[in-house]
Amino acid sequence: MAEHPAEVAEITRSSHALALNLGNITDARMKSMPESLKTAASLHIPVMLDLVGTACSNLRYEFAQNLMNIHMPELLKGNMSELLAMSGQTAHAIGIDAGVQDVLTDANRSHLKELFQEKASRWNTTLLITGKEDMIVSANKCEFITNGTPAMSQITGTGCMLGMICATYLAVTDPFTAAVSAAREFGTAGERAEKNSSGPGSFQTELFDQFYNLL
Repeated sequence: MAEHPAEVAEITRSSHALALNLGNITDARMKSMPESLKTAASLHIPVMLDLVGTACSNLRYEFAQNLMNIHMPELLKGNMSELLAMSGQTAHAIGIDAGVQDVLTDANRSHLKELFQEKASRWNTTLLITGKEDMIVSANKCEFITNGTPAMSQITGTGCMLGMICATYLAVTDPFTAAVSAAREFGTAGERAEKNSSGPGSFQTELFDQFYNLL
């Protein structure tokens, strides 16, 4: 949770993984993130970059490109619109949400797999593309995750939570395994939470508890 430019390098040096999230951009964070990223790169600390809003904001898109040029994160996370935008494709984002025209379907599945595997290979990274069906792609592997529940989209922050879980797992395993494990387990926690809740408030609390109880 470090944000101040004067402390991020010091705190990053003591970390086992670095999570960068573009969800709440501030001047301070735009100074801090590159410094933290440089420190992580120099110490071979794995990095997860959550590309929040890069399909709807030129500032975020250009900032993400700058970060990727400094050091390519081991894991790039975003929804379909965000990853399409970062790949130089037309995207149809609705704010920070993916547009319906960008949804993964049986008709575009093969094309998107080929596109993202080429990008993963060129960038030397792993991609986690979130949605109703998550897609995890590396240069030579691709996996689709279908568990979870629509209730997870009815509360704020589940995407950021998933990103933090990915970053935590990055500290102990490879990026592809980290992304697959995080997506599966968080989805399972969501399914169990829905059964034990009566609305968004109780669902959020139950989601924390159910994920905790998976471990």
